[in-house]
Formats: sequence, C-alpha cells, structure tokens
Amino acid sequence: MADNNMIVNALLNVFPTVKSFYDFKENDREISRRAMPGVIKYAFNRGIIETNTEAAFVAFLEKNCKPDDERKLPVGLTFSDVLEKMAGNLSVNALIAQLEVTARELSLPEIQAPMITRLKQRFLINTPKKRALLRILAFKLAQKHPDLNWHYELLLQLPESSENIAENHQETAGVTITFHLQGQGDIIVPADVAWLKNELSDCIEYLRLENHLHKKVIETIGATTFNLRTPKKPGALDEPRLYNEAIRNVIAIAHQMAARWLLYAASSPQKKLIIIIYTGLMADSNPTIQRILEIRLNAESGIYLTDFAHLCALFASVKAGFELYSKNTHRATDYNGDIWSINHFLSYGYYDYIPCLLTEKMLPRSTTESSYDDFKRVLYFPEHAGHSSFGAITAMHRFPQSALLLTEIAKVLHARQMPFEADKVLANLLLSTPFNLSARLMRMLINSNIAQRQSDFLSMQMAFERAEAEGDFIVSYCKPESDIWHEIGVLHFIRAMEYLKYLRGNNPAVKANRRETDLTAQLVKAKEAFLKSMTVSATGRALNSLYMFAYTLCLMELLQAETKPAGKNKKTPKAGVRTIFKDISMRVFRNIGWLRDEPQMADHPPEEAFQSLLLTLNLLIAHYENLVLCRSNIPFMKYMFALIMWDFAPGITPQICRLALDWLKKARKDAEKLIADNISVYHVACGNISADKFLLHLQDTIDMIYRRVTDDDLKQGNHSPLLQKKLKELSGIKLMLLELDRTHHTSIT
Repeated sequence: MADNNMIVNALLNVFPTVKSFYDFKENDREISRRAMPGVIKYAFNRGIIETNTEAAFVAFLEKNCKPDDERKLPVGLTFSDVLEKMAGNLSVNALIAQLEVTARELSLPEIQAPMITRLKQRFLINTPKKRALLRILAFKLAQKHPDLNWHYELLLQLPESSENIAENHQETAGVTITFHLQGQGDIIVPADVAWLKNELSDCIEYLRLENHLHKKVIETIGATTFNLRTPKKPGALDEPRLYNEAIRNVIAIAHQMAARWLLYAASSPQKKLIIIIYTGLMADSNPTIQRILEIRLNAESGIYLTDFAHLCALFASVKAGFELYSKNTHRATDYNGDIWSINHFLSYGYYDYIPCLLTEKMLPRSTTESSYDDFKRVLYFPEHAGHSSFGAITAMHRFPQSALLLTEIAKVLHARQMPFEADKVLANLLLSTPFNLSARLMRMLINSNIAQRQSDFLSMQMAFERAEAEGDFIVSYCKPESDIWHEIGVLHFIRAMEYLKYLRGNNPAVKANRRETDLTAQLVKAKEAFLKSMTVSATGRALNSLYMFAYTLCLMELLQAETKPAGKNKKTPKAGVRTIFKDISMRVFRNIGWLRDEPQMADHPPEEAFQSLLLTLNLLIAHYENLVLCRSNIPFMKYMFALIMWDFAPGITPQICRLALDWLKKARKDAEKLIADNISVYHVACGNISADKFLLHLQDTIDMIYRRVTDDDLKQGNHSPLLQKKLKELSGIKLMLLELDRTHHTSIT
C-alpha cells in the first residue's frame, strides 16, 4: 500500500493537473506520442488504474489532482539546488544513471549530461526534451523526498539564474503589444507618459495576468512608447493556435488601455494612444512596429494588428470585430503585410469592466443612493443640471462619439440594474453611428432584461417585441456574427420560458390570449438562431450555442411529451426526462464527431467512449476559460460548465459529481467577488440578476447534490449498491431544469 502511495505521488508530481497532462499531449507531441502509452502502462501495471487507457489515467488525475494548489518554491532556490538535493552523496553521473531508469520506465527520452550542465548555467525550459527532463526529475523527487512536493509546474518556476526575463522573452516567438502616445495638435507631456506606464502595470494586475506578463517586462522604447511581450505555447513558429492564450490576453489589455485613456483626465481628441499588436519572432517586432507607426493611423479604436496577428486572433475566437485598415503597405514602409484595426469589442460578456468606472466619482453605485437622482438629472436634462460631478459624464463630453467609451459606460449601468440609463447612453452613440453592432446588441439585451422585470404580461410582451425588433435590425443592416445569433436565440429561449410561466399561472386573461403554440414557436425560433450561430462560426460548433441548441431540443421534446392526445397536461416522469436528455445529447455529439455513430453505442456507450467524451468537453472548456474575462459572465460560465457535464452525461458517476461540484464552488467564489462593486451576474435564463440571488441558486444546486451523496461517497468507485442507487436518482435530475424552475417559479417537468 505504501509503495502504491509513493507511485501515485510520483505520477501526480509529473502531471500535477489534468491541464498539465493535456499540455504535454498537445505541445510536446514528438515525445508524448511514445511516452503517453508508456506512462499509462506503468500506472496500469502497478494497479493505479483499472484499465490500460488514456481515459482511465485522466480519470485518476481528475480524482487526485489539486488544481488550486498555490504553493511556492523556497525563495532563491535554483536548478543546481534541486540537483544537489536529489543527488545527496551521489556523483552527477550516478544521479543520471538513476534518472535513466525512470526515463525508461516512463518511455521518456534518455538523459543527456550536457543538457543538465547547460540548465545549471541557464535554466531555460524551451524545448520538449528539457521539459521531459523536468518531468523525470519531478517523478524522482516524489520518490526520494515526498515531503517537499516540488511538482513539475512548481519546478518550471525556478529562476533562470543568469539572464533576465525580458531577454528570455525576446528570444521567443510570441505576441508583442506596443503603446505609443502621439500628439496630433496637442503636446504629450511627461505626466502622460508616467500615467501610461503606471496604468499598464495596474492593468496587468487587474486582469490577473501576472503569471503571463510580469510588470518588470514593460520595456521603454523612446520617449513615449512602451512594449509588452508574452510568449506563445511551445511549437512551430507559424502555427496560429499556439498563440491563442497570448493573443487573447494581449487584446484584453488593449481593450482596457484604450478605454482607460479615454477616461484619463488629461486626455483629449488631440492626443492619441496608438496600440499595435504583432505576433511572431520577438526579435523582428520592433522594426515591424516602427514601420507601421510611420503610416498615418487614425482608426477610432486606435488598435491595429499585423496580418499574422489578425489571423491568430481569428483562430483564438477573440470577441472583437476587425476591418482591413491598410492593404499592402510595404511600398511606403517596407512592412509587407496588411494592417487590420479593431472596430468594435463584444464587451458586454467577454471583456472586464474598466475599474475607474466602478468608482462613485464616475457613476452612481446603486439606484438607492442619492447620487443616482443627480446622475439621472445630468444624463436626461443636462440643460437644467448645471456642472456635473460625474467623471463618466465629463468623459462623454470630451469624446461624445467614442463607441468604446459609451459602450463601457452603458455596460456598467446595465450591470448595476440601471437599464434605462444604459439605453440613454447608447442612444448618444446610435445618433452618430446607427449601425454600431455592440450598441445594437446591448440595446437588445437591455430590452430583454426589461421584459423579464415586468409583472404585467402585456408590458412584458411590449419589451420583448422591442428586443426582437433590435435583433431584426442587426440581422437586416449589420453583419451578424456567431455571438449575435446566439444572443438572438437566447432572447427567444427566455421569451418561451416567460410564456411557460404565464401559461401555467393562474391568470385566465393571459391563458385566453396565449396558447402552447406561442411557446413552441419561440422555441423553434431559438433553435433556428442557435443553428445559425453554429453555421456562422468557422468551427461549426460554437460551444455556447451548441449547448443551448441541445437544451432547446430537450425542452421541445419534454413539452411535447407532456401533452396527451386529449390535450390534458401530465408530468413527465424522471425516467422520461433522463431518456430525452440522453437521446438528444447522443444525437448532437454524434453529429459533431464527439461520439462514433455505431449501432452498439446507440443506447449505452461504452465506458471508454464516455471517458473520451468527457476528455473532449474538458479540452473545449479549457479552450474557453481565458476567452471570457468579464467578471459578470465568469460565474455563470462556470455554472454552465457544471450543468453541461451533468445534464448531458449518459449517467451520473462519482467523477461527474466531483467535476460538477468543483465548477459550482468556483462559480460561487467568483460571484462573491462581485458584491463589493454591486455588479450583477449575467444569466442566460433571466438576464442580469444580483450576485446575492445567483449565490442562492448555486447553493441550492450544491445542497441538492450533497443531500444525496457525501464527499466520502465520491471518493469511492461506483461499485457499492447503495452508491449506485444514489447515483441513479441523481441521473434523473437535470440541473438546467431545476434552474428554470427557480427562475420562472414553475415546474418544467
């Protein structure tokens, strides 16, 4: 038993998280192709996993890993210190001989003494073989010194020793973002430059990007320019997908800094902040960016991308709109590619709030404070309000047509349950740019939220009709992206749920004017919009629309199953609910290639196929995690991860329970952080709701699970008859249906 514990700890030292395992699989393929079967076989032969499969090994990691581990290495610890600790009284050659045994056991590359020597001189882990060596060391450390718990991810944090971090980044391919202050009729003063540098440092901390971009790597280029660099994932230089995380983080910084500049008290239309994003070899970035700065740049957002950076942004599904700013500019500047600019951000759900807008000197904190009435007076009747003390109003006067500024102000007002004030701010923007996609989309969402707050059925109808009219306008006159069709689908889905609430209520007048066919018609429209969202998406399977498409199909079948031929309603039994969800999820997963279409899998997919499906979902979820940076959206996104895995799994297992509870607890932690700023949570079924109310929903779901199983139950396998009985009961419960019941005060099933 003790030996088994040592092997478990050693394997967890090599792969401390499931993400670490996936990184090894995807980014070090020339090694992982051979090593993964070897590692899995090693674990199987020693009884750590029950089957010799990747799925079983990942399930082992999920059960035993601790992804939220925040331990740090001792200050000043170096690679040489680690080797010395490992060797004890052994010579280096004797230590290498021991490591060679481990390398053979795990099918990892042989140990090369010159590599160890180079790493002692400069700890730079930039090749697959060096990363493999570090995993071998992590494995051996767990065997020799289990008390230390210096796992692979911790060892990566060892200092480079001989060179500074910025030089390391310059030698690596990645993303460079340049911030350049330029006077166009006004003078850039030292205070502006100091503001820019301080704000950049604050921005990295605010977006929680310290692990990706250190404040110390802000480079000063000339008198008014700063650079930030962040490396891509290991692999080929020209593979756009390896830049996914880096380009998303950099564009999030660009969004923040462009908006913060507009809110800076000393900014003016005669001073420009120009932001240029470059991807590729770091050594080539400065000359390329300098050539681009020689062009006259006057796009409204002030954010520009090189050709390859634009391609990387598209691969990363960055939530922004791009337009070709300048084609084939090499004749004038020696830069041989096109220049793209950002013309809008889908800021409402993907990009975080601008921190200064959350302060009371900028906008009222809530509708109950006295400053709220003052703000309304200034916003609606400026001619009678006199001088405004609100910084946001002052900025609006300074930049009255800035789409970025006005949508960010409206976003905060909307998040603080001030929909009419948010709409008024958007109206100022739509006067000059009536086809602005972000503003039209936000207005559609605002009208939908207004509809959901109405106690009167006809008032609700009117607000929903206004929301649908905005959606129709976008489809007719703008270029609807995948996310736009998704939100149109959500609008119809929400309207259907509101109809259901009224149809099952006690108001005869409503029942006389509305029929089940009205409800079905809204669900059909929702289904069509989600299909269009997936069609417009380059991948053909946008995750947000994919799961809503599946939920819509399930609800349509559930409602159809409730209606008897005579027209009387009946409740759908739990077994029927489970069957409907299972059948539809199987159809959807087979249609997108996540499950094989084989006759024997039609009703009961084998365990290996089920585990493979879970792996795919986890990979996709990991892909989306740093795509959403808006704090209002993050709690519900994590809540939905739990719901998707639970509701569409063929059956509930201890593994599913653990994963769902983990996401629910993460969602709770993120929602609690919103209370201090009075920011609401985006919710697909009921628009914006207060963080307090959302936390009650979360706790209800967590309590529902724990009433049936305990943490001790979930540490077992699922072989116990008593646990099997509990899991069977949980398999008949669908979390989305519980959420709709809470939200709309009516039972769906």
